Amino acid sequence: MAHRATGYLKKVLSDDEVIMRITRRHWIVRVFRTMWWALTFWAMVAGAVWLYRTTHAGDDRWMWVAGLAVIPLFGWIWEHLVWRNQMNVMTSRRIIQMEGVLNKKVSDSLLEKLNDVKTEQTLIGRIMGFGDILILTASEQGANHLKTIADPLGFKRAMLDAKDALDDEHAGID
Repeated sequence: MAHRATGYLKKVLSDDEVIMRITRRHWIVRVFRTMWWALTFWAMVAGAVWLYRTTHAGDDRWMWVAGLAVIPLFGWIWEHLVWRNQMNVMTSRRIIQMEGVLNKKVSDSLLEKLNDVKTEQTLIGRIMGFGDILILTASEQGANHLKTIADPLGFKRAMLDAKDALDDEHAGID
């Protein structure tokens, strides 16, 4: 199943590259971060209510705390943008790790230099469908670590299939 490149990813790909798979960090990462931001928001709201009830008339410190409660909302929006812009892309030629909202960081490993792939999943990761992949290559950077990605076994399988297809292409096998 080929994906269509959009945005910054489209600029990174060469003309003959086909996107085979795109994965991001598993949704469980977003749940925990959302819980953190929600807890922070409600703590600030509770602080504002407490200040409102315990201070005398004319003391408007509670309004400042209530106003600051929007900061967790912006934090949550930023976390979503970070998650949305952090992706691992497998193409017909390489594995690309992209991250960054304003500044972009792109790291890629050529499939032809792929030496070994290590997958790690905890019990909860196996139940929930997430895990880590460590890609060992013959390049200078040596290894790429894809952390807490969704369906790591499917990604690994697709990566090894793409490497086999690339090896067959180089050998002239149809």
